[in-house]
Amino acid sequence: MKKFSILTTFVTFLALILGNLVVATDSGDACGTSWPFCNGQVIPDFTDYHVLIEYSHRMMVPLLIFLTTINALGAIYKYRKRKPVLILAIMSLGLLIFQSIIGGLNVLLGTPPGFTTFDVTFSQLLLIVLVLLSYSLHEGKIELSRESWSSISMSYRAFFIGYSIYVFQVILGAFFKHSRASNVMLDIPAIEYLIKSEAAANMIYSLHWVATVVILVAAIWFVIYASRFKYHITLSWLYLITILLNAVVGFVIVVTGNIVLASSLHMIISTVTMAVGASILGGYWFKLQKKTI
Repeated sequence: MKKFSILTTFVTFLALILGNLVVATDSGDACGTSWPFCNGQVIPDFTDYHVLIEYSHRMMVPLLIFLTTINALGAIYKYRKRKPVLILAIMSLGLLIFQSIIGGLNVLLGTPPGFTTFDVTFSQLLLIVLVLLSYSLHEGKIELSRESWSSISMSYRAFFIGYSIYVFQVILGAFFKHSRASNVMLDIPAIEYLIKSEAAANMIYSLHWVATVVILVAAIWFVIYASRFKYHITLSWLYLITILLNAVVGFVIVVTGNIVLASSLHMIISTVTMAVGASILGGYWFKLQKKTI
């Protein structure tokens, strides 16, 4: 069950990467509204890379639904007496249902501006829950002294605040793009707009960068404590590096005018950061424990 949970999480990660590419390359409408097929065809014209990206994502979704459902039901059946496992398994099913509904509506409604933000939100939350569920299934524990536990708990609380803000930042960034606020700020033409005010677009963008500073400070704080107590050292550095890369690529997007390559890379790095952050929390919540007297 533990290996199957890791496989499910990995497939979810790949599905999110494909979903990010769909958004970054504006391929959401490449297959029309004839879901689950592409322009009414089982084998569409793959010479158009937009069709290839969108249809690959559509084909990945049924596999994701199957694996997530089996993973949740298996965890509930085998570990139903463990409350964290039960809660996370039920949450994964709930998020899967919401994501499927939102994804279907997004296609049927023709990708209205801003609506894809809901798809991004539920898919990222599903990834977080699946990572945590994988950790909750592991039974090995690392015991810490009361002094170490107190200090580490403080560092993880700071990390949790920073990571929570990061999740909010990703959702805000998705709204900034899908509402076409980014087009308004960068003077890029768009067919449909949800945010038309330049002042509103600049406010969202400024809030996004303020969040980046807070997230970065919390990440540096956590790296210092992780290095001191020699736990989650690799993950803490990876988390910090991906946040820095996110900031750099975000700056490149603004300078270059939101090019497809930079936008795609930004979304992929964001998904990696999300998974790494969830892994850090999973390790803290389900692998560490205070040594009993």
